[in-house]
Amino acid sequence: MGEANTLTTTSFENRGIEKMLSYGQLCIEEGFGFRCLNQYLSDLELMRSGAPYSQLGISTRREAGMPSLIRLSAESYDIVSDPYILRNSSLTPKGSIALLRLEGVMNSQDDASSYGVQNTARQLRYAYANQNVESVIIEGNSGGGEVTAMQIMVGAIQERNKPVIGFGHFVASAAYGTFAATDEIIASDAMAEFGSIGAVVTINKEFLAWYKETFESFYGKDAPLKNEAMREALKGNFQPIQDVADKATEQFHQMVSAMRPLNGGENYRKATLSGKMFDAGEAKRRGLIDGIGNMAYAVKRAQSWAMKYKSKNKKS
Repeated sequence: MGEANTLTTTSFENRGIEKMLSYGQLCIEEGFGFRCLNQYLSDLELMRSGAPYSQLGISTRREAGMPSLIRLSAESYDIVSDPYILRNSSLTPKGSIALLRLEGVMNSQDDASSYGVQNTARQLRYAYANQNVESVIIEGNSGGGEVTAMQIMVGAIQERNKPVIGFGHFVASAAYGTFAATDEIIASDAMAEFGSIGAVVTINKEFLAWYKETFESFYGKDAPLKNEAMREALKGNFQPIQDVADKATEQFHQMVSAMRPLNGGENYRKATLSGKMFDAGEAKRRGLIDGIGNMAYAVKRAQSWAMKYKSKNKKS
């Protein structure tokens, strides 16, 4: 392996390890998180062996997050992917639908293999500003990620001046929180899954032991509670971190309940918000989604919502 490739691998590895070891709030489905971690470790092994990026699938994963445009015709539609297509209305046929994707782990910023949600939120705003885009579909295949990433996406969706539809295959935790802010949620088929509504804080105990032996931190006397949860964890007291996870989960539940008309009585709604994943049929019964259908169905629903928004705007 050449020196440049070695440096690139080391940088890639260090950033990944830093993310895994860092203490922070996550809204992520655990099985999905482990699959992503295994993919990351597999990529590292390939990079160490000198494999080119083309073998890692990194370019493919980044391309999957590229914004697209659904161009409609009388009988069908086609999808065109281009990073700049939503920015210029002269390139966009009137009545088009923007197609954005929520793929993989939701990070705030871009990383080596995927776009961060800051980019997705920016593309949403391009779609809002494009007079020839009538609606937006967000296609989701994500188990969630950073709490901050979810907040960024929810904020961007709530700014909308045209309908935003969620079309999901596997939509869990922070990804579901994002979808909850849309006008309508559609499962791609009966096997699609939704849920895992809750927060988790993960601490690497080996890292804590190493950190405790290696570093000494000195805090200003007038900020005795700064980094309290982490400082207590270094002493072996994890209750403050548990409190953080409990509070984040409570806020997550309140947010979803405010945006989605969940079905059933109090105990039934609690079960819906318990962190469990549900298949499309059960998710619909519980009020987590609105319908089940393929992309063509999602396109029709987006068109229907566009007409509702136009009618509403005319009245106002």
